[in-house]
Amino acid sequence: MGNALNFTSKASGLAPPLQVQVGKLTHKMLILGFPAFFERVDEGPVLRTFYFKPTEGALFAKILSKEEELAGTLSVESVRIERSTGFVSISVPREDRQLIRFDSCLHHMLSAPEVREMQLPLMLGQSPNGEYIFIDLAAQPHLLVAGTTGSGKSIFTAQVICSLALFRSPLELSFTLVDTKQLDLVLFEGLKHVSSVIRTVDDLRTTLSKALAEIRRRTELMSGLARNIRDWNIGRFGQKLKYKVIVIDELADVLEQDEVMWAGIPKKDRPTSIATLLKQIAQISRAAGIHILAATQRPSVKTIAGDTKANFPSRICFKLATQADSRVVLDENGAEKLLGQGDFLYKIAGSDTVKRAHSAFVAMEDIAMIMAQHEEIRRTYERQPNLL
Repeated sequence: MGNALNFTSKASGLAPPLQVQVGKLTHKMLILGFPAFFERVDEGPVLRTFYFKPTEGALFAKILSKEEELAGTLSVESVRIERSTGFVSISVPREDRQLIRFDSCLHHMLSAPEVREMQLPLMLGQSPNGEYIFIDLAAQPHLLVAGTTGSGKSIFTAQVICSLALFRSPLELSFTLVDTKQLDLVLFEGLKHVSSVIRTVDDLRTTLSKALAEIRRRTELMSGLARNIRDWNIGRFGQKLKYKVIVIDELADVLEQDEVMWAGIPKKDRPTSIATLLKQIAQISRAAGIHILAATQRPSVKTIAGDTKANFPSRICFKLATQADSRVVLDENGAEKLLGQGDFLYKIAGSDTVKRAHSAFVAMEDIAMIMAQHEEIRRTYERQPNLL
């Protein structure tokens, strides 16, 4: 047991560089008091995930907190250690990281049978082992996205808008884009789905107030006839209702601007705050078909309070500066060790498990294609039930 080679026999068929990594990991775990046999490696576009089966009596507690030691052993930026039934997995960055292309993800999305059952199909990207990931925004029903500059947050927001626009026509879906910095979301201003681009906090307050009134109108309209917007539209009880998605580019800045604007004014004389309006909408809007995607570079307990997180059960977290920031969003560490450029951790509604994924790179050419050809692509998709 003292010889690390006894634990690496299954690595003999791997390429020499991977054999070296397996040997180093096996030896280091042995030194740390966690003897384990190498089982397999999964290759993904960004990571290689090595799986080890611990020997009888090995304690997971001796390895789960040793990410820094293993990263140092391999001379890589970071590794992620996770426990699954009977195994420990160690995700290691590839030295030849692959670009995840938006058009490749789109092709698989257009041909995935499960996507056809979704009300609001949304592209997430690829898992660490290369599987394509899609979710239904209607089931989430709101997304909180966090990440520092360069982490991939803004590219991901573009990915969300593009994928939704391809699967739902402007008659079925509209976007309200909130971009007080006027940098990223304004690129989509000419998209037919976009009902408005909000540039000031006052305009956002008015928009959110109208959205809240619309939610209450829809709820009253559907009462006794349909449980949600999908049932209403299928049941043909009246004019079909559009799904509406409100995309906020920088939540922290918006909330700070709102607070500064009314500082020194007695609370009884202030209008309803942006934070309160967002909370009210998030609590009651799911059945009415109105959803929020809120992104921020600077998550903090002040910006993302407990009740805010409760109303955003689905959270996507790109690289953040500190463990504290990671815990604010995900309730656990990990985002501070991500690789940037689209590498993220996520938690979706109905699950407490944090998973890892990588978003696609959306180039300016991709955005231009979506703006010009979204209707043609959608019609082709609708005409061909099985594209593959």
